[in-house]
Amino acid sequence: MEQLLVQQTSAEFAVYTRTPYRPDQRDRFESVRYWYWEHWKFFRSEVKTSIIQGIVVFLSLFETDPQVRRVFCPPKELYEGKPCAADPNGRVLPAFDDLIESGAVVGLNFPIALNPALAKTIGTMMKVDYQRAVQLRIPKMDAEPDRHYRPTVFICDEYQNFATVGGDNPTGDERFLSLSRQPKCIPIVATQSVSSLKEALTNEGVKTLLQAFRTKVFLTTTDPDTARYASELCGKADRTRISYTVSESSTNANVGWLSGRTSSNKGSVSASKQYQKHAEPLFEEKVFFDLKNAQSVVVAFDGTSPLPPTYCYLKPDFLPVQMSWFEQERINFEPSAVQTETHE
Repeated sequence: MEQLLVQQTSAEFAVYTRTPYRPDQRDRFESVRYWYWEHWKFFRSEVKTSIIQGIVVFLSLFETDPQVRRVFCPPKELYEGKPCAADPNGRVLPAFDDLIESGAVVGLNFPIALNPALAKTIGTMMKVDYQRAVQLRIPKMDAEPDRHYRPTVFICDEYQNFATVGGDNPTGDERFLSLSRQPKCIPIVATQSVSSLKEALTNEGVKTLLQAFRTKVFLTTTDPDTARYASELCGKADRTRISYTVSESSTNANVGWLSGRTSSNKGSVSASKQYQKHAEPLFEEKVFFDLKNAQSVVVAFDGTSPLPPTYCYLKPDFLPVQMSWFEQERINFEPSAVQTETHE
């Protein structure tokens, strides 16, 4: 062997050396080995089968579709920065920590109609990973108070499909929202109705989640639960009610034999006026049923104090910003009508 290495020959050799490991990797391996020998080995066979079956069913969502497997399960070589013959143009998504600090825009384009279970799973996992990266900014900000950290925005449409509440687990959306201001996160979510959230979450979980949003924008709805919740959230106001009472009294009344009417030679008429305080909703439930297109009721919070509920007229992005809401309503929010008026 020594002669083959020293002398010049046509043989080719590859020398492998052990890759140095980091102490944290060794500690992680020891933790896994301890869990395996101290816990997993003592599980009953049916428990092991149930755990393995759950993992296999979950991973099968990414194995049935080749395109999904290529995007969300890239080869190991791509993570190591090595060329991959199976996917030469493939690249992995950087960690959310780096994406947030670099100001990148990350979006998930996965129509739910293609695979509802997979779309919900991937969306929820991306949301949880993003929330973890945002919360890890808190100790970094405390350690570097003089460093500027850029704000980050979380936007989620059809939020009822991805909402999660933790309960006893400290990983729910309600806990993230309560801490989102400190790491400079601006969460913006849109959901269909309160009923859609109740269908996806428990009743108590919905209440805990909704209270974490300080600013709420209510568009027109046909859901009674949403209208009732919005009306109660807007609060009530004391309004004065005026009532009038008119009474007539008489003494020594007699009944006429021919007319059948009562008559008296002595009578009196009195009238009274009363004022009463009565608490009435600022916005009745019917108001939310009658809201027009691009019209809303906003319960806002300016960062210091809550603002009173008020009407808010929105502007769709597909119409000119210089047009008022009333001008947009006059053309029924049709972009083609804007071009016609411009030509005229």
